Amino acid sequence: MDEAVEICRQCHRLAPFCFYNGNTFTAIIRDVISCLNLEPEQTHLLRSLAGHIVAGVASEEETEAFRKFLLS
Repeated sequence: MDEAVEICRQCHRLAPFCFYNGNTFTAIIRDVISCLNLEPEQTHLLRSLAGHIVAGVASEEETEAFRKFLLS
């Protein structure tokens, strides 16, 4: 999952579209996460953290929380 988030983040930074690059790649990773068999609360948390990482607005604490979640 960490690799998928990183790919979406890098694609967002490449800015292949004229508008809405952040929205596009954030939506992709959120859809991927929604397909996982997680509890609703976990899905919500993971989608939020991954979306912030992809959009480039995640704090270090959010990024660390995301990685810790993946390891658990």
